[in-house]
Amino acid sequence: MTTATPTNNSIFVPKKLPFLESICWQTQDVYRFTQEEMLSRYERGWQYHNLFNNLEGEELNFLKELARQYKSWLQVCL
Repeated sequence: MTTATPTNNSIFVPKKLPFLESICWQTQDVYRFTQEEMLSRYERGWQYHNLFNNLEGEELNFLKELARQYKSWLQVCL
């Protein structure tokens, strides 16, 4: 998958990302990912968003902004 270059600077990453932690359960520290790597994980793990049901608040807003910034297909789902 080719991801578009971001249109502006990095966005604020929340201190807690429970959905990302859930879909990356084998990764010790998801906070070390770049924002593009985070978006890639969100895209690959999107099928589990109803299963975990823990995407809300700051993390949801972060993902919306991330998807918008990188022009991700997730914008349609959010």
